[in-house]
Amino acid sequence: DVRWNATYLMLKHLLPHREIFGVFIATHHPTVDDHALLTDLQWIVVETILLFLEQFYDSTIIFSSVYYPTSPLIIHHILVNAGHLKTYENGRNFRSVVIPMKTKFLSYWSTIPFLYSFAFILDPRAKIKGFTNVLQIMLQIMTYAYLTEVRAAMYDIFSKYESKFGAVRLQRTTPSSTSGKKKTT
Repeated sequence: DVRWNATYLMLKHLLPHREIFGVFIATHHPTVDDHALLTDLQWIVVETILLFLEQFYDSTIIFSSVYYPTSPLIIHHILVNAGHLKTYENGRNFRSVVIPMKTKFLSYWSTIPFLYSFAFILDPRAKIKGFTNVLQIMLQIMTYAYLTEVRAAMYDIFSKYESKFGAVRLQRTTPSSTSGKKKTT
């Protein structure tokens, strides 16, 4: 009852029944000081709030997934959510809400943990080139410039892996040259 997504879900389920609520309120509370209790402008505000919260709700649902790896998706959603906040921070209706949200967002995500960066880079859809592109986009929204740190940390981890398991790769036997149903001697 006190979570933000409860507000989103309530508005999402309320909006399709706009006309029904309008008739109900008009019958039970025809006017308050010669004004309707719910106006069309208030319904527009509800739609705007719903659109604003929808991005955060979608990200929350994706991150809450149990049977799907979500770590490669975190940087993508950081980028999308940062862009969403930047879009709404200049609007006069949301400025007072979005600026504290952006400050809180930056306190959490101004430095992205290496784990999420590695997961994004190791995702075959992104790789290091995609990570570089994402960082360039993020520079326009916020201050992210730690590509060299991520590369150095990744090379460090790879060199540790190589020193521990590199000998195993050298000991592998080569596959036989015979293949298929015909075997030649």
